[in-house]
Order: sequence, then C-alpha cells, then structure tokens
Amino acid sequence: MTQALNGIAQTTTAARQEAQVLRVLESVLAEVAHQPEFKATKIDFPKTADHIDASATIEKVRLFTRDKAELDHVFRVRAEAWISDGTSRRIVRSMETYVYSPNSPI
Repeated sequence: MTQALNGIAQTTTAARQEAQVLRVLESVLAEVAHQPEFKATKIDFPKTADHIDASATIEKVRLFTRDKAELDHVFRVRAEAWISDGTSRRIVRSMETYVYSPNSPI
C-alpha cells in the first residue's frame, strides 16, 4: 500500500511540474512573438518561483512560395523551458512559431 501511495505521489508531482513547464513555455513564446521588431538573438529568462528556466531564440528564415518568391521579414521563434536538478535538465519542452514582422530590418 505504501508503494502504491508513493507511486501516486510521484506521478502527481510529475504531472504538476509538466503543466508548470508548459505554462512558462507558452508565456515565453507569447511574450517574444509579440515584439514590435525582431532581430536574430537569444533571450534568457529569469528562473520562475517554481524553479523553471526558459529561453527563446529568434532567427531570420528564408521561406519561398510555390512560385519561388521569397517571403521577407519572416522569423522563427523557438522557446524552450525546463526544470533542472542541478546537473541536468529533467523536464525539457519546446515550442516554435513563425512570425511575419514587416517593421523588422532584413
């Protein structure tokens, strides 16, 4: 019975941490994707109160239409969030989106 309760507690903790990481990840992606201008860079975010680290990478991408016309001012935003145990990242999740930013320099 003790082992079963311990297993339930571990599963509950893992599910809670997974949800926390995903919330931070969505927040980081939304914050970065809504900037008025973009340039290729990496942004590190401060650790949250729940001990979750996050970063975002912005890079200019070259996308083409079927007619081989290049789409200007398109950037890929990739966000990553994780929980560390001191030596390694235990839960790591990432999301990315593409943003059209006509005000950004090419």
